[in-house]
Amino acid sequence: MNDGTLVLRVRDLIKSYGDNTVLDRVDIDVGRNQIVGIVGENGAGKTTLFNVLSGLVEADGGRVELNGAEIHPPDYHSATLLGISRVFQEQALIPNIAVYENIPLSHERLFARAGQLMDKRRMIETAQRIVDATGLDIDVRRRTSDYDFSKRQAIEIARACLVPQEVLGIAYPIVLLDEPTSALQKTEEAAFFDLIVQLREHGSLMFVSHRLSEVLSVSDVIYVLKDGRLVATVDPTEADERRLHGLMVGRERHADYYHEAGQLDAARRAAVFETQALTQGGAYAEVTIEVRAGEVLGIGGLIESGKSEFGKGAAGIVAPDSGTVSIDGRAPIKLDLRALMKHGLGYVPAERHAEGMIVPFTVAWNISLASGQDIFSNALGVWRGGLETSVARRYIEQLRIRTSGAGAYCVTLSGGNQQKVVLAKWLCREPKVLILDNPTRGVDAGAKEEIYRLIRDLSAKGLGIILITDELMELIGLSNRVAIMRDDRVAAIVDARVVG
Repeated sequence: MNDGTLVLRVRDLIKSYGDNTVLDRVDIDVGRNQIVGIVGENGAGKTTLFNVLSGLVEADGGRVELNGAEIHPPDYHSATLLGISRVFQEQALIPNIAVYENIPLSHERLFARAGQLMDKRRMIETAQRIVDATGLDIDVRRRTSDYDFSKRQAIEIARACLVPQEVLGIAYPIVLLDEPTSALQKTEEAAFFDLIVQLREHGSLMFVSHRLSEVLSVSDVIYVLKDGRLVATVDPTEADERRLHGLMVGRERHADYYHEAGQLDAARRAAVFETQALTQGGAYAEVTIEVRAGEVLGIGGLIESGKSEFGKGAAGIVAPDSGTVSIDGRAPIKLDLRALMKHGLGYVPAERHAEGMIVPFTVAWNISLASGQDIFSNALGVWRGGLETSVARRYIEQLRIRTSGAGAYCVTLSGGNQQKVVLAKWLCREPKVLILDNPTRGVDAGAKEEIYRLIRDLSAKGLGIILITDELMELIGLSNRVAIMRDDRVAAIVDARVVG
């Protein structure tokens, strides 16, 4: 628990992007050995707050003090040397190098001998010690991309939490955790929370999560942000999820959160998407499904069940070894994303930064990203810039994307609004079927409800939707039927009400 010593003091912090004020005179205190929860809707300012503290952006006003001294870290590396490290909402590992190289990344000079030769053995030993402290079964000598998304997330958590102590020798670090458990399996979540208990004996944590139960269970104090302002400071022993949700969004949670009343009975409708015996060695095998017009077909299973890999195969992103895909009753289509797109398929990936968008580019550019060869250019290849802007504006309004305009850069948007841009990229093509892989990962409760409503609206228009999700309640609440994957195969396809 906090011994009363104030480690971090934030006063009157201001940050704007054009006319959009993201942080509006925010005050926050972090004590030694304290876990501070930060909650708010997407766009409330949580990630921008972390960006300022970790040196990624410069505040327009206000003051940040670390251990009583004002700080202005010009970049992330400088912030880490001060003792501020971070687990990012989107993964920041280099996939094609070994785990032991990723863990001390940017601090390699501390492992150099005679200023030139890297002490590889010491790097491996240190990295393995850090990973072992989290309770994870990871060989740091293996290439990072050998591990799945969940394991890579755990590696990032280990790096941010323990490198300050093990490598930099900082006695009381501050660790910024931005949605750290969004893709972890239950066993790994337990190891993560054990690690928090260990770390708080030596440092402090600021913890952002849209899983309000997590924030309530681990935090000593919770700050609630709304529209860039601090609206409440909450004692977690005197609050519950309902109260936090009300403070975040300014209203009580909708009683019909998954809009189940709007679910269509698609049992007698024609199939708009089918796979036959789709197989990729080591990932999934003999997957045969059909999705009917207006149906939400959920695909559930453990993270390593093969469900996400199947989604990529069905979309032609990673070509299967065998099997067929057909859309709208047409003959089997070439298993290539471009060919499937032309016949009406859209695909929203789980990792939006790595696969769904290019964040340094504008909202309009990202919305047109999948349609440059047909919708947004003419037969001569001339770009239709006016159409691009008007379409972007239409989806900004329709999906309620919080941005200063079509020309705003996506890096300035919150995670939830970035996700809406990825959805708009496919919706502008008027698809017949959408494959959604964890579409609400890293999205707050308010934005989730908007995405759930959008899914209902799309199914009402006759779209077939494949919903791949790690969230059981989301799977049950949104789906007509659920395909349960186990050991790379579909073990059963059942009515979602049976699963519930």
